[in-house]
This record gives sequence, C-alpha cells and structure tokens, in this order.
Amino acid sequence: MMTMDAPRRNSSLSYSVLHAADVNGGRSVTSKEEIHSMDLARQLADSPPPSAPPPLRPSAVPSSTSSKDRYAPWLKKALGKMHHAEALWHTHRPPSATSVGANSHSPPPPHSHNKSLGHQGNPARPLPPPPSSSSSSVQQPATIWTAVHAGNVADVRRFLDLDRHIVFRHHEADGGKTLLQVACWHGHVHVVMFLTMFVQATFGLDALTAYVNAIDTAYSRSSALLDTCRSLKGDVNAKLKILQLLVQFGAVVEHQDCHGDNALHWSARMQALPTTRFLIQDTDAAVYALISENHKRQKPLDVAKLARDAKPSMVTSAIFDLLSRVHRDCNVRLKIQYGKKLRLHAEAEARARRVDDVTHAADSARMLCHSADQMWTMALEAAECVRNDMEAKVLDEGGKDAVGRARVWLETKEGKAWVKKEAPDAIEAIKSLVHKGVVPKPRDLKKAAAVRVMEEYVLGQETNMRDLIKKKFGREHPAFESRDVEYYKRVVHNGGAR
Repeated sequence: MMTMDAPRRNSSLSYSVLHAADVNGGRSVTSKEEIHSMDLARQLADSPPPSAPPPLRPSAVPSSTSSKDRYAPWLKKALGKMHHAEALWHTHRPPSATSVGANSHSPPPPHSHNKSLGHQGNPARPLPPPPSSSSSSVQQPATIWTAVHAGNVADVRRFLDLDRHIVFRHHEADGGKTLLQVACWHGHVHVVMFLTMFVQATFGLDALTAYVNAIDTAYSRSSALLDTCRSLKGDVNAKLKILQLLVQFGAVVEHQDCHGDNALHWSARMQALPTTRFLIQDTDAAVYALISENHKRQKPLDVAKLARDAKPSMVTSAIFDLLSRVHRDCNVRLKIQYGKKLRLHAEAEARARRVDDVTHAADSARMLCHSADQMWTMALEAAECVRNDMEAKVLDEGGKDAVGRARVWLETKEGKAWVKKEAPDAIEAIKSLVHKGVVPKPRDLKKAAAVRVMEEYVLGQETNMRDLIKKKFGREHPAFESRDVEYYKRVVHNGGAR
C-alpha cells in the first residue's frame, strides 16, 4: 500500500466532524458496487463476532491453492479505503481529542457512527458533534415569530407583555404574514385563541374583526382563514376549531386572494373534506363563496371536479358530491340568506338611524338649554330693571308727597310752635359747627336755626315715607334671589324632562 501524506487539518472544525467526513465521505465511494460494499461492511461491523467453529478434519480443509478470497475485489477496495482512513485519523489524533474532561467529548466509534448513518440512509452526511452540557438546557426563542411557529403560548405572552403593538406586525421574511396567519398555518389552536383574546381585551371588537380579516400583502391577499384552508399542517380537529373561532370573530368566508380563490376553492383543491363540510354547513356566507369564481372562471365545484378527475378517491368524490348537492340547492339557500341579509341590513340601518336621532335630539336639547339659560337670564335682568324703575318711581312720588305735606304742616300754627321749640337746640348746633370751622357764621343766627329745623323735619318725613313705601313695594313686588332662580330652573328642567 502506497504511503500518503497527512492532510492539513482545519482548526475551525472539530476532530469528530473531520473523522466522520473522511471515513464516510462521498470521496471514498465512487460506484454503485462500492456503496453496496459499504452496506455489507456496516452489517459485518454491527453483527456480533461469530463463535469459534468446531475443528474440521484434515480431509475437510480445502487446499490453499483451491480456496477463494473472502471478499470480492471491489469490496476489498472499499474496505481498504475505510480501514486506511480510520488508521490515518487514529495516528494523527490530537491530544485534546483523547483527553476526558467536563467540556471535552471523544469522537464516537466508527462502528456506531456507521450504524447511525445506515439507519438514516445517507452515508455521505456526517453526524454533528454531540452537544455540550450547556446546550442541554431549554433556550428561549429569539423572536415572537419563532414562538408562534413552535406554538408556545407562554413565550408569545412574554413578548406581548413587552410590547403589545407587535401583535399587528407583518413578517417580511415570510411573505408579510401576521402572527395569526402563522399560527393558523401551523394549526396551533391555543396560540390562535390567545392572540384573538388578547386583541379583543386590549384593542376592542372592531380591532379584532379587522385583525382576523387582515391580509399579508396586496400582491397575495391571503387571510388567516385562507391560510388555514391552504395548509395541511396540524391536527384536523384543531383546524376545525381555528375555523370556528375565525368565523365567530367575523372572518369573511367569501374573501378572495390575488387569484380569486376563496376558502372553498382552497379546501376543494387541498382535498380537505372536514374543512369543506364545516364551511358549507356552519357558515352563512357559504353560498356566496360557492357561486363565486376565481380568475380562471372556476367555481369550487369545478376545482373539486378537477381534483377528482386527477386523483379519484373517496375524499375527492365526497367533496364533489357535497358541493354538487349544495349547488343544486343554491338558489333556495341564496334567496333565504339574501332575505336574511336584507333584514339584518335593515335592522342595522334602523339602529343606526335611532342612534343618530338620539344624538341629534341630545345636541338640540343641549343647544336649546343653553339658549333657554340665556333667555332666562335676559328675562330676569329685564324684569329686575322694570321692577327697579317702578320702585324708583313710586319712591319719588311718595317722597314728593311727604315733602309737600311736611312743608304745609310747618306753615300751620302747630308747625311754627314746633319750630320755635326746636330752635334753641338748632342754635347750639350751629354755634358748635361755627366754632369748629365747618360752616361760616350766619348773619341771623335765629333765622338760620329755624331754617335748619324745618329742613331736618322735611328730610326726616321724606326718608320715613320712602322707607315705608319701599317695604310695601317689596311685599307687593318681591325681587328674585339666587336660590329662587336655581329653584325655578330645576322646576322648568324637571317639567321638560317629564
């Protein structure tokens, strides 16, 4: 056997990977016979060593000249290459590969490696090195898309707790799909339930309806309902539960993608009998989806017929028969559902009109109340002005009458006697004022005292008369107080409410 130089090792690759690549690599087998020889070698290596045969008689032992080799030439060639590679790598094994430590792993034996490759059916593909002890622990997903793809509700909740608005994001690397579309595609019903409940609790029912009917891109126009019907992943019961949830939350069954296909088109094309039966029996919009055509002018019945002709089976025949029965009764069901749709539309319009009327009445009442308050204030101010004018007029008239009667009384004998009686006190008062410098000293002190007494009498009579008239006018024409105004306002509002 000719000698070979030791190959240069790449420091970035482990010893076990290089060993497996050389021993079981594609370069060591070059023909179909050699592949067959490698399989035989694996079987020989995996089989237990045979027990020692009983000694034969000398006459039974064949001669060396007439004996044949154990293996064929092509088998010997393959085995020679394999044993040479094993010996070469065993000779040039690095010291680190033989040491045993906490973080070091010795390469697997060639026989066990060949056995695992034999079960995989791909001898040219080496096994990866055994994982380290640190990688045995459970790793958290890097993104929320990974968590949804794996169907892990706890990780999805953890990401949404950090940022709740990422529930509406589209995955650019996956054709613009939303989180709900990815969960529907893989059939993760628990993730679908969590996402829908999260959107409803966080953003409301309107946002949930828009989220369920969201499309990935304008070029594909695929919704969560279409992705559920297009995919073959997941359990059938889980997919039916997902369809039920989507329809319950307002998914449009007659929605069409960029090719014009709806949910029934895809269910018939994917030969999904439970999905087709659910869409026909449990959704009100199945008739509209059944009579709609795609861009090839094919109805779901036409797609089911093509699938049955291409692959006749019980499932395709059942789907075609189911769609055929619905198609025959489509006219009656269409009339019934169209009438129901008109009735629901009329009820919705009536509710909307009633809400608009109530809103308009409330706005009008609010404006009228404001205008009524302004009118009330203006009327109250006008009434107060009229009352004040009437009071001033009555007081002036009463004051003039009192002044006239007082002057007439002063001209009488009793009045003159009273003035003469009060004159000394008036003289003393004038003297005091003159002494203080308030008034100048009059020429005739007695006459000034008499005039002063008469003026005080007239002023007193006028003041008394004004007080009496004001009290009488207040009793006959009382003024509105602030509490009375609020009381009458409440009376008016309560009367209007009744």
